[in-house]
Amino acid sequence: MLQTQELAAAIETLYRVFRRYELRSTTDPCPCCHAPQDEVCLHRKPLHELSGRDLQQYAMDAIYTWGSGDDFKHFLPRLFEVLVTNGDEFFDAAGVFSRLTYESASSTDWRTWPKDEQAAVSHYLQAVWEAALNSNPEELPFDGAHSWIEAIAQAEHDLSKYLGRWLQAESPNAHRNLASMIVNEGLPNMQSPSGDYWAGHREQWTQLNNWLRRPEVRQKLANGFERWSDLPFAGELMDAAVLLPS
Repeated sequence: MLQTQELAAAIETLYRVFRRYELRSTTDPCPCCHAPQDEVCLHRKPLHELSGRDLQQYAMDAIYTWGSGDDFKHFLPRLFEVLVTNGDEFFDAAGVFSRLTYESASSTDWRTWPKDEQAAVSHYLQAVWEAALNSNPEELPFDGAHSWIEAIAQAEHDLSKYLGRWLQAESPNAHRNLASMIVNEGLPNMQSPSGDYWAGHREQWTQLNNWLRRPEVRQKLANGFERWSDLPFAGELMDAAVLLPS
């Protein structure tokens, strides 16, 4: 993924804001799901040095069957950093972002957190989306821009500002990422969402599909084709444009 100054600043802010949550001597992994030594991975290095592989098991089970909401907040800066630097060591971004809205006896929706924590998460989500949009599609971790908007949908009820930014983005990669999603994911022509993450957020999925049906989106791809008609990826844009309603 493209490493922008804004994304770096957002991650730095996460570390500063969430450093109030210290690592407990035990983070209480479910004994039915994990061996005692599984937690050793979380204590062997300082937070900013933990690798995706160190955090992989925790990322899959955080809050659900491993630790509290405050434990998740301790690891949140590093989890969010690894997603954009070594994302191939995790299974997906949506699974990590879904913890932001999980409510239990020990955790709450991130929109109820202290204001500085909400601001830090919001800044990160917008920065990571901006970086994803403008990244080379072949260099985006997970399944391209589609996976990133699906991940953001786990945390945000309204995708308007993210989709609006996509419509405004002028870079070739923003156009290519849009075309790739339309061609590879079959949107907006699918009748229902595929996968558990979209299935649990059908309103956001519908919002994305309705946005793709807007004439401005098709025009964006057509304009991109005209603008870069002499470049190899121009055909990708036209292939996607013809799949959208005219």
